[in-house]
Amino acid sequence: MVFRAQGLVIAITFCGIGYEPFCFSGQKQKYMENEYEKLAFLKALIDLLDHQTKTPKKVFLSSYFPGFEIDRQKTLLGELKKNKLIKSFIWEDGDFIITKPSRSGIIEFFNKIENEKNKPRVTGPIDNKIRFNEQTGVISMGVKSCEIPINTNQYFFCKTIFAVPFGTLVKEIDFLDLMDWAKDSKDSVYDAMRAVNKKIKRDLGINKFLKWKVRRIFIDYKTE
Repeated sequence: MVFRAQGLVIAITFCGIGYEPFCFSGQKQKYMENEYEKLAFLKALIDLLDHQTKTPKKVFLSSYFPGFEIDRQKTLLGELKKNKLIKSFIWEDGDFIITKPSRSGIIEFFNKIENEKNKPRVTGPIDNKIRFNEQTGVISMGVKSCEIPINTNQYFFCKTIFAVPFGTLVKEIDFLDLMDWAKDSKDSVYDAMRAVNKKIKRDLGINKFLKWKVRRIFIDYKTE
């Protein structure tokens, strides 16, 4: 592979970016291959900039990347332009002419793609079941969690409401035995419900998980 920048010609042999090969199948294999090719392309551009004493106004990058077609190279450069990491690019005589590249910005973009590539991906069905752990005070849904302080009215509220099937109407009086009413007002059950609802909306993204109906409370939630 040949790079040129402001009259300087640099020959570099393309042999990947040091990643060990993996075996995948189907769509996952296609996705991973595309990510590796994008990383290799970006790494070549970063290496080109590393050879400069200062960031050049214009660089020439060879478009020879086996398996990474010109159209996909243009798409990737379009992303860099959209993110203002380069000013512009054109393809001419087998080279890309790239103007005003940001070395630090391209490195950050490279690291973002690499981090996304390394994130574990969910391959099975999404777990939408909501659970309350009495030991930890955590309401969870899949990988999401909502912490409820232990031994508070909110905790005892959750302990009571999660003890019955979803949709069951629980009388306000049924919460009283567990709650510490000496420290709270007569509206503590309603206040606890509102506080838990607010936390669940913030952490789990579910609006009005708990509902109040004639001094009775129930969980209004159904899994798909």
